[in-house]
Amino acid sequence: MPRQLYSMTEDSEVRALLGDLDPEEMRARLHEMADWVADYRANIADRPVAQSVSPGEIGKLLDSASWETGASLDDIMYDLDRIVMPGIVNWGHPAFLGYFGSTSNGPALLGEIAAAALNVSAMTWKTSPAATEMETVVVDRIRQMIGVDPSFTGIVYDTASISTLHALAAARESCGDDIRRSGMANREMPTLRIYVSDQGHTSVAKSAIILGIGESNVVKVPTTAQF
Repeated sequence: MPRQLYSMTEDSEVRALLGDLDPEEMRARLHEMADWVADYRANIADRPVAQSVSPGEIGKLLDSASWETGASLDDIMYDLDRIVMPGIVNWGHPAFLGYFGSTSNGPALLGEIAAAALNVSAMTWKTSPAATEMETVVVDRIRQMIGVDPSFTGIVYDTASISTLHALAAARESCGDDIRRSGMANREMPTLRIYVSDQGHTSVAKSAIILGIGESNVVKVPTTAQF
């Protein structure tokens, strides 16, 4: 039998079933969102840094929507301005001296668009050779910039909390108790302790809980007035 070609009509039907958009509508919506983002960035200084909303106020508005049927993108864009934006802390505001990195600069925003479209899963080299090798080069450049020994290797983490967790997991394993393979349950084990400055990140205590070391075994060392 001759192979039946997948028609454009069928393609549109499948996209609609999955809640996706046809290519031309997608293009138009991307332009619409680009304009929305550009307007937001252009006028961010005119907005308050933080909003005056009460706890539960936004959730109540969101919960009033029907979850049984999908909303149109026009309605979603309307709700973005009406419901979401009044509860946004504007981290990219020029008067906000925040401490988290953000994508409020133009090149970073453009990179986020590309990253979202590519939807890369960089679990192994084979799942994304480009992401793996880009990461390797970036980490090595950082190593060179800060003058670390060439034997140093690493990976890019999404947050400081995850890097803290993994570093402490490695430290726990280096104690020689073979926890990775044998676990901690039903074993005679020495008490493990983590020493951290009293200015240490909250992720240290959380990591101690996750790793089975225990929150009470995080010892906070007092700092001076100069920290």
